[in-house]
Amino acid sequence: MTSKPGSFAKRIYLPRLLGSAAGFWAVSVVLNDSAMPAWVWILLVFHGFIWPHVAYMLARKVPVPYLVECRNMIVESAFGGLWVAAMQFNALPCTLLVSMFCMNCIAVGGPRLLIASLPMMASICVVASAFLGSSFLPETHHDQVYACLPMLAVYPIAVAWAAYKLAAKLAEHKRQFKEASRFDSLTGLLNQGAWKTVLNEEFMAARHRELPSTLALIDIDHFKAINDTHGHPVGDEVIRLLTATLRESSRSIDVAGRLGGDEFGLVLRNATASQAEVMLLRLKQSITDVFTAQSDLPRVSLSIGAAQLSRPMGEPQDWLVAADAALYDAKRQGRNRLVISAPEEVVARG
Repeated sequence: MTSKPGSFAKRIYLPRLLGSAAGFWAVSVVLNDSAMPAWVWILLVFHGFIWPHVAYMLARKVPVPYLVECRNMIVESAFGGLWVAAMQFNALPCTLLVSMFCMNCIAVGGPRLLIASLPMMASICVVASAFLGSSFLPETHHDQVYACLPMLAVYPIAVAWAAYKLAAKLAEHKRQFKEASRFDSLTGLLNQGAWKTVLNEEFMAARHRELPSTLALIDIDHFKAINDTHGHPVGDEVIRLLTATLRESSRSIDVAGRLGGDEFGLVLRNATASQAEVMLLRLKQSITDVFTAQSDLPRVSLSIGAAQLSRPMGEPQDWLVAADAALYDAKRQGRNRLVISAPEEVVARG
């Protein structure tokens, strides 16, 4: 979910390309009315048509393009100071140039980058004024006004488009992160919080539809001893294999989650206690068969407590407590068994 190296630089590339070209047009029309040395025109052409490509190449292949782009913006602040001085502080184009530059800095690095860049602009402006002369031109000719229009119209649209794409990408990353945060990293099942949310939803839906639904809590017997004897990597492999078997043994409408290290929850939708019993016993047998076939893994058994949703249960916690009590009974009776709490009876199966 992290951005690829250079993606930040790529988003800035088009606005910089358009902005530099529009800036070249505005500055060149102003400079055309004054006698400027050849080196000023050479730098103007470089900044207008070559610099965007150089900046992109500098940032596109580094691990952290953002840091390079911040340095690029400081370089652009130096160009900005030069053009303000070269245009003899012509009111409209200079104000527009400085405004667009400030917008760039804030878009890339916020107020901190702007504060870091303005001294560079001011310093270069002072030095350039010493070489090129200094005067203030409050009036802007009609041709200079028209030359500023592309920068005023096109460049903000390009920046807005880049900002929109960035916001869309961030929204997608946020959605992916939120989705990933619902799942357990080892098993890929819903984690405890997400599974309990599903449990609450199923509780309300089942009561509304008046359809049967059964909740099962599954515990690996003596899992701590497995970790202590064989090591945590083996314990993780046991968890993964159990998860795979749980998925294969469950229906598509059932919802499984990992509640803790060795405890799992399973919501069996549209299943009565007797239907759940058949499915859970099949799961127990599948676990026995799978781990018997794995000579490099310890034998594994399950204790399972299940409770069918009943009318006296007023909230999801009541359902969870009933299943937990059944799981406790399964452990108290010697483990490796299934205990089901139906609305009117408690059934134990080895």
